[in-house]
Amino acid sequence: MKNGATSVGTVVSLFTGCGGLDLGFHEEGFRSIYAADNDPAAIAVYRKNIGTLAYVRDVTTDLFHDEIRNLGHADVVLGGFPCQGFSKAGPKNHNDKRNVLYLEMLRTVSELRPKLFVAENVDGLSQNFGGAFLRAITEDFTSVGYRVTHRIIDVVGYGVPQHRRRIIFVGVRIDQPDFCWPEPTHELLSRNGESKINKPGDSLWDYLEEPVAKKAVSIRDALTGLPMPQTTGDHSVTNKWPKKYEAVFKAIGPGQKLCNVRHSPTSVYTWQIPEVFGVISNEQRQILEIIGKNRRHKKYGNIPNGNPLSTSDISGLLGKEISEFDVSRLVELGYLKELDGKYDLKGAMFCSGLFKRPMWGEPSPTILTNFHNPRYFLHPIENRPFTLRECARLQGFPDSFQFTDAGISLEDGYRLVGNAVPPIFSRVLAKSVKFYFHNINVEAACAA
Repeated sequence: MKNGATSVGTVVSLFTGCGGLDLGFHEEGFRSIYAADNDPAAIAVYRKNIGTLAYVRDVTTDLFHDEIRNLGHADVVLGGFPCQGFSKAGPKNHNDKRNVLYLEMLRTVSELRPKLFVAENVDGLSQNFGGAFLRAITEDFTSVGYRVTHRIIDVVGYGVPQHRRRIIFVGVRIDQPDFCWPEPTHELLSRNGESKINKPGDSLWDYLEEPVAKKAVSIRDALTGLPMPQTTGDHSVTNKWPKKYEAVFKAIGPGQKLCNVRHSPTSVYTWQIPEVFGVISNEQRQILEIIGKNRRHKKYGNIPNGNPLSTSDISGLLGKEISEFDVSRLVELGYLKELDGKYDLKGAMFCSGLFKRPMWGEPSPTILTNFHNPRYFLHPIENRPFTLRECARLQGFPDSFQFTDAGISLEDGYRLVGNAVPPIFSRVLAKSVKFYFHNINVEAACAA
């Protein structure tokens, strides 16, 4: 909030991280009176950039509960409760203790009785475990006197230069009017492998009254104007990868990835980089390619990610007998693996691909906590990973928002940025909440 400005309302924030969700509310004139996270690095960055009323706290402790009780009231409660138990990127564990940390937000909302609360999580929460947690969250907040709605959104539709699908909950106290969700402002592009966000009641896109005119913001749009990477500070990379990766970088073109098991122009195969993965003969390469083209055909089995082929199947597909030496050599080099006397590409372990290089003129893939490691994502036009500052820009943090200057490591900075709510989107939410509060105040004044 700018100095001297009148506060729109008070905010309490749980599971704050470095403040991506809070920042939008701060910029729109809300006043933070308490923020908590159990990560000291997150709180250091928050205090450096947003406000000093932020504390390293375990939200399950009596100390935290006492501090919330002593606050008395807040107009808004924010919370991006941990998502690891729901995330598509990791193991889905129904019994993960982090899955029920929303109950601490529930307890805080019940204690402070805000007019409105906002919660954020991965969209997997709505899909995994038969939607049990989605139902539980809605029912539990309803039981303490709140009307709860949720939307699944991709922030690319709000001017964020990144695809990032999340579920957003908004709950309004039962004595308050309904909340009006903000409409998307930019073209909502769909990505291969993701279901469209078009189910009634799930997506903000369903509520558009007229077509969106603005094009999605690209990586180029977001990163243009940045100087060359530095050796230290936020605009730098870790430089902690093996020397052999350099050859892989050079082999991956725009929109491509290192992937043996998807027969596609977007795939670069390990055998195409022999200086890293091992030199093979032309006959051995043909064996690998014929397995790659046919391993997903149902005639060879029903394994979802692909089926091993027998040497007779491979020979038949090639139209010539393959040698036992060639197959053994491919197993020795790690290109093939043997499964019950049949053979499959060993690269099947990374079916979604490694060393992905996104397109310069398109939005970024979801910024993750591991973007410092080029094994996952590469810069679109340079042979390196994204810098921390570049990741921050793709999330929508302003350049004035400092990470390593808050006394944290570069790796911690990547982790915090990857876990954050994009501030561009949080500001959209904050504007809608501010408008909501304005209407409430106007109605109250008229009634008086």
